[in-house]
Amino acid sequence: MDLLGAVFSIILILIVLVTNIIFIRKINRTNDSHYKYKIFFFLMSIASISAIMIIGAIFQNVVLIDYFKITMNIKSYQYRIIIMTVILIINIIANFTLLKLYLKRRERKSKNKINEIELIGKE
Repeated sequence: MDLLGAVFSIILILIVLVTNIIFIRKINRTNDSHYKYKIFFFLMSIASISAIMIIGAIFQNVVLIDYFKITMNIKSYQYRIIIMTVILIINIIANFTLLKLYLKRRERKSKNKINEIELIGKE
C-alpha cells in the first residue's frame, strides 16, 4: 500500500468513527441505549463500506470494461483518485442515511414503549 491507499484507508476509518460517534451521542439521549444497538450500527457501517466497494468493482468490471469496452490504466493516480472520490462520496451518503434511518427506528420503538404502572387498590 502506498501513500494514496493509506490516505484512503484513514478517510474511510474517519467516516466510520464520525458516524458512530454521532450515533452514540444521539442514542444516549434516549432511554433505550443498549450496547447491542451500538455494535449493530458499527457492523452496519462496515457492511455498507464493503457493499459499496463490491458494487463498485462489479460496476467497473461488468459495465465499464465488458459493456462499454473502456480501457483504463488502473495503476495511474488519476484513475485511483477518481475511483476513491466516488466511493468516498457514496459511502458518506450511505452512512449518514443509515444513521438517520436507524435513529428514527430506535426513537420510534422507544416512544411506543409506554411504561404504565397499574394501580391496585381503592380509587
